[in-house]
Amino acid sequence: MANNSNIFVISLKGSTQRRENLKAHFNAIGMPFEWIDAVYGKELSDEEYRKLCDLDAINKNPTWLNRSAIGCALSHYNAFNEIISRNLPYAIIFEDDVIIQKDFLRQVESIVPHLKKSEVVALFYQSWVPTALIKDSKDEVNHAHALYELADKRHVVSSAAYIITQEACKSMVKNLLPIRFTADSWGEFYKIGGFESLRCIYPRIVDVADAKSTIEYMDNNWKSRITKWIDNYKVFPFYQLLKRLRNRNRMKMMKVTFVSK
Repeated sequence: MANNSNIFVISLKGSTQRRENLKAHFNAIGMPFEWIDAVYGKELSDEEYRKLCDLDAINKNPTWLNRSAIGCALSHYNAFNEIISRNLPYAIIFEDDVIIQKDFLRQVESIVPHLKKSEVVALFYQSWVPTALIKDSKDEVNHAHALYELADKRHVVSSAAYIITQEACKSMVKNLLPIRFTADSWGEFYKIGGFESLRCIYPRIVDVADAKSTIEYMDNNWKSRITKWIDNYKVFPFYQLLKRLRNRNRMKMMKVTFVSK
């Protein structure tokens, strides 16, 4: 059963409002959890940056592997180490923009007996192409939900909510450094031996809020500053246009299809 020793929320310590909102949301449905203070990538020293990161990989994709994304990846790495240090058989990891339903813990309880030894189960996932789930891999966990293998692990993204076993944590810790992938590069992690199995719960049992999680999107370039200003002050009509664009992209990325193996 999930309890307050194996549910973690990664969040920047300074994201006071987001923390208050999430705490109120979780408390309202009796959801115990612990904070994991996120790594703020911009505060990494040059020495830490060189030691922890694959500079060649970053130089090839500096926009995607920015300091904030690196901080996010390191935050999840720290969560894996915490799970190992506590000898937890599995844990649930959230980012600070999740939305869960009242029956979330009951849903998790139905998933746990189906976990494989070295596995990640995505509770929320997206893809720029429809997420292709292998229908013959269906592992029914309750009357409404089932676990499915992915036809192509390269496309599925989001590290907003997932279950990870201790064995998978051990492999991830062994293979994650130096940082050369974003925190949600599940296909890449699978290829380098980060875990033996990646499955998705369908339908999803976690959603995310409209706003991007601050642990990954804190870069201070001019685009992010303008976007943050528009969001904070709800500047008409740009705020409405941004929401419409985000919703359109979200709908596109939430599509799921079922395929034969």
